[in-house]
Amino acid sequence: MTEAIPNHGPALERGIWVAVIIAALVVILRVFAKVKINRFHFDDVLMIIASISAIVSTVFLTLSVDHGFGKPLGDPFTHDTSLVLKYIAIQIPIVTLSTTFARTSFIIYLVAVLGTNKAYKIALWVILAIQLAGNIASAVLPLSICKNVNILWDPLVKTTCGDTDAVIKFAYFSNTFNSAADLFLAVFPTVVFWNLNLKLRIKISLIGLLSLGIVAMVASIIKTTKLDTLPSITNLGSAGGIELIRWGYIENAIIIITSSIPCIRPLIISSVRKLSSVTRSYELSGPFSNRRTNPNDGTQTRKSRSKFSKPHDLEYGSIDHILDRENSAATGGDHSFSRDLNPGITKQVDIEVVSDDNTSRSDSSRHAGHGI
Repeated sequence: MTEAIPNHGPALERGIWVAVIIAALVVILRVFAKVKINRFHFDDVLMIIASISAIVSTVFLTLSVDHGFGKPLGDPFTHDTSLVLKYIAIQIPIVTLSTTFARTSFIIYLVAVLGTNKAYKIALWVILAIQLAGNIASAVLPLSICKNVNILWDPLVKTTCGDTDAVIKFAYFSNTFNSAADLFLAVFPTVVFWNLNLKLRIKISLIGLLSLGIVAMVASIIKTTKLDTLPSITNLGSAGGIELIRWGYIENAIIIITSSIPCIRPLIISSVRKLSSVTRSYELSGPFSNRRTNPNDGTQTRKSRSKFSKPHDLEYGSIDHILDRENSAATGGDHSFSRDLNPGITKQVDIEVVSDDNTSRSDSSRHAGHGI
């Protein structure tokens, strides 16, 4: 009785597709929320590209599993083995770039939020540039180290290659820096928001949302420890390759999801308010607010109220506008602008002054009559 060969490929494929679909749904919610509040920017475009790239790379993962990835590839070297190595050589750079675009999107988002501080801005741009250059190089080097790229999946190809050990060492450097960058991007907002003059509940909420990248750091570290198990012409084992692929996709999905959650917070808050059917008043009216003799005054008041009741200003103020208000207060900026963005509770008191012109004219006539 022959022992069945374990095949970890199908389980890996199903798990990765679930993670990628969840990440894509979160990105869709992110785009909807940003469009709703008129804040759709370049960071959202990058996140869309990252999500699409993750889907494309997962398609190649499915193709590799269909041809035997997940089982020991071993000898003899078959056509299916060649296809597995080919699809892996294609999907690894794509998922690497997807993760890079997602991390870059989050950094640009933080630059927009914290860009009023020059030191913060420089630090974020430096992190962005190094991780972007390193990951692009990591994605391109394996495909360009040999004159004929087919050597990566066809052992019969005759060609010359550069220093493959240098490629592996650079991959370790790039992935280590990615882990450090994820740690920095998780701790950095914590320091910034903790020093703001905000309620403790708001601080913890914002810090929690922007520090979810710490989970991506853990996935990145685990993936880095599996780099030497990547299947190749000289390494046909599959067990380690499964773990490397798994944690690479997990890191990718986590970064996409955790970088998008802060952006969909306004949408979540708006939906909860609608579902709970709770009417919240952002204005405290005065006792005589309904007694107006001039209809134009009512129109003017309604226009004024609409200025302060834009849903996206109230909902999105948790991050951008809170920082705008704090920075304005710290730098002596325009406080009226901060009040526009964060209206809070306003009180309106209408005072009506009535002058009895008829009585005055009658008194004047009587005085004039006495004078004749």
